[in-house]
Amino acid sequence: MKKLFILVTGLLLFACNSKDKTNDKTMFSDLVNDNLKGDITSIEETPYQVDSSGAIGAMDSCCIDITDYDENGNVIKNTIKGSDGTVKTEVSITRYDNGEFKSSSTMKDGKQESKLETIQDENGKYSGGTEYDSAGNMSHYYTDLTQNDVGEILSGKRWKKDSTLDGQFSSTYNKHQRLTSSFTDSSGKVVNTSNNTYNDKGELSEQTMTTIGKNDSTTTKVTKYRYDAHDDNGNWTQRTEMDENGKPTKIVKRTYTYKKSEEDKKE
Repeated sequence: MKKLFILVTGLLLFACNSKDKTNDKTMFSDLVNDNLKGDITSIEETPYQVDSSGAIGAMDSCCIDITDYDENGNVIKNTIKGSDGTVKTEVSITRYDNGEFKSSSTMKDGKQESKLETIQDENGKYSGGTEYDSAGNMSHYYTDLTQNDVGEILSGKRWKKDSTLDGQFSSTYNKHQRLTSSFTDSSGKVVNTSNNTYNDKGELSEQTMTTIGKNDSTTTKVTKYRYDAHDDNGNWTQRTEMDENGKPTKIVKRTYTYKKSEEDKKE
């Protein structure tokens, strides 16, 4: 799943599937959107520290990230665990009949933290969404949503519960690759931007995140990615994260669970 600004993570994280026009029942697929191959049922990511030479070290204490997919390749659950196996956060996701994101419910440390529900019109297009806090009260809502023909959210407005504007967000894409994202506050000031570039395999190779704070102070973080290993399906199994100078800062390992074929089940 692609991470974005916390303020708009609900809609932009989950409502950006990709259309496969060959089958209406699998019209949208997160696996396609995330450049993944094969019938994947789950992915587990484990972060590791690196030493001064860039060699892999001990497992990072936080966090193991597990993503579960349905039979159509769409995310239905995301679980964050500590190194001791304790579940810290669990996000359960529901889907519309065409596979697009419908709602999410987030549990943190065993307690309800938040919910997000979307609204689609009679044409299957997103027309709005509502966020709820831990008590079940509306905290924010979304309007003026636009999307491209593969279901990816391009822009929208986020409102506070008192109907004052919280901000606006927008993204640009090249096929299934998110190139830019931005969030502006209620005054129209840009407060967050993200710019992504990709390698020739379609994997994220560099991300530049810029945050503009009070007094126009600007913080920019550049993260570069190197892919060290892939499995037989071409999905990466080890990735090194580096700072803007190319110094390794973290190594992430991935393991994939693939759907068993009928022949495999008989063995």
